[in-house]
Amino acid sequence: MTPIEPSELRTKLNEGIVQFAFKKLDGDLRTAVGTTSLDNIPVDNHPNGNGASPSSVVTFFDISKAAWRSVSTSQEIFLAD
Repeated sequence: MTPIEPSELRTKLNEGIVQFAFKKLDGDLRTAVGTTSLDNIPVDNHPNGNGASPSSVVTFFDISKAAWRSVSTSQEIFLAD
């Protein structure tokens, strides 16, 4: 796995589906497959425009859980190889 900056992850998520991992607060590594590309998100789950994410988190649509999730920018983030 390759370390990635939050800004790079945001760009990749916007381009399509990305497999990545991050260290949770308890130290466990959590893998995720996510996107922010509306082409890859079911219409029922499109953002409604009611809230903006703070810059301290990277928000993404988790493909496997079919739900919106976020990861703190203070956590270590890794791109799957």
